[in-house]
Amino acid sequence: PHFTIATSFAKQPNECCKHNQDYSDWDLETLPEHATPRTNYKRACDPDTYQSRLDHWNGKPATQHVRVGWRAMTQPGLERSFHPALLPPRSAHTNGTFSLHVENRRTTALLSCLWSSIPIDYLVKVAGTANLHDTVVRKFPLPQGSALECSLLLRGLRLNCLTADYASLWEELWDPAWRQDRWTDPDSDRLPLGGVDAQWSMAIPLRRDFERRLALVELDALAALMLGLTAEQLCAMYRTQFAVLRKYEYKMAFDAKGRKICGHHQSAGFRQSQLQNQATAGDLPKEWSNIWKLYEQYEDDPSSVDWMGHYTAPFYRPDREVEMTRAYNEFQRRLDAGEYE
Repeated sequence: PHFTIATSFAKQPNECCKHNQDYSDWDLETLPEHATPRTNYKRACDPDTYQSRLDHWNGKPATQHVRVGWRAMTQPGLERSFHPALLPPRSAHTNGTFSLHVENRRTTALLSCLWSSIPIDYLVKVAGTANLHDTVVRKFPLPQGSALECSLLLRGLRLNCLTADYASLWEELWDPAWRQDRWTDPDSDRLPLGGVDAQWSMAIPLRRDFERRLALVELDALAALMLGLTAEQLCAMYRTQFAVLRKYEYKMAFDAKGRKICGHHQSAGFRQSQLQNQATAGDLPKEWSNIWKLYEQYEDDPSSVDWMGHYTAPFYRPDREVEMTRAYNEFQRRLDAGEYE
């Protein structure tokens, strides 16, 4: 649970963790520049022995590499079945996680970005496997040399590079072309995508729910184009294999500041969960214990709800098929217009 798709800081175990659900979400808006997640494990030997037993890749311990990590266990019926994220140097893991490094940092980052998309997750779902060993993922495609690689990397790295531990990766892979990149949704210009500096800073990562989801949707479209799929094939993958994700997004909204509200607690935004807990404890009005119901009341009569400064209207209701198709068509238009050299 520590990491999820393109997010190395998803959850951490609570102190004296008792079971696999005794975890708390990270608030990415307040995530510090330097953060080390709490763990339920510690070394069972002295540091020198531990270091000597690490796998070595090209003469260096595996933990010195930036790697793609993914959860080993899965099942097709989950919201998402494949959970890859870039793991920073010096991080280690148990055998509940697999990780790999491919050729160099750029190729490894490209792989992570591509793997974070629905087309690759679709391959995992239709495979029906419960264990994602390297023998499974080695069959996945990795197109290289595409004119879309630059856009894929920008979105993937702004999702993954959450702390200063990723600074060297960001600065090595930074591309001047990123300054001209932009979202495919013209209404999202208030959340600039390009114009990023070559030096990593706290302003580099995408931190709010709306912009992180938007980047993932555009990764879906980019991956489809790079793999030779049509927009309709991408949407068909979504319709046929991602029923839980569709269910969650049917009851989902984002406020004007990009904070998520969901009618299913499994996909609730961080702020939503915190406010509902406060209402349960009596620190907020009772109706705030179910913010989605409050939102539905707002949809019926906007004047009947006082958001008390916690959320800001107007709200946006997502439609992933519309968004993926729009992104796909816009990336195709940019290719045809010669915007990507």
